[in-house]
Amino acid sequence: MAASLKISLQDFVFRPKREKLLHVLELSMPSTMQGEEHSYLCVTVTGEKDVKITYVITLEEKTSSQYKIDCMWLLKDLTLIDGKEAMQDYPKIDMHYEHVYSWEAFSTAVKYAFTRCIRKMSKIHYRRDIAFVNFDDDHMSDTGLFQVSEDTMYTGFELPDSELAYTNTNPKLLHHSQGSYTWCRV
Repeated sequence: MAASLKISLQDFVFRPKREKLLHVLELSMPSTMQGEEHSYLCVTVTGEKDVKITYVITLEEKTSSQYKIDCMWLLKDLTLIDGKEAMQDYPKIDMHYEHVYSWEAFSTAVKYAFTRCIRKMSKIHYRRDIAFVNFDDDHMSDTGLFQVSEDTMYTGFELPDSELAYTNTNPKLLHHSQGSYTWCRV
């Protein structure tokens, strides 16, 4: 996935809401006639340290992009993620809240990257593990050989000192200049 898309989502959708974008899952969706419509599940952390999963639809036309937040759920309300098929290349998942939401990821690899991010955020922010069924354990472990290098997004953005951006590993502040933060993995 293009880094420019992640930066655009952060800048135009989540920064105005004072949220930090951690991960983007690209979903499979057919194109529309007027322009290209794409949909994403985005994992963000708020200044209050709540983790959200947001369904965002983008409509890309020749000269512009429009972003629409369609739905939003709190990670703490998620009870189960069903990978549907553990032993085959199968990009579909079901997320169980009060209702079951079915999604088809762009690929199986990005499905596993998304679920690893969800698992890690749940452990860090809520000190609990969500139930995962029908997933290959080798692909789900943090030390597995099958991780995608873009599991989590790290970009700097402005937050007051009292609301420093959270990441899924220990961040190291590289540079601070007039409210602008730059982060890296340590």
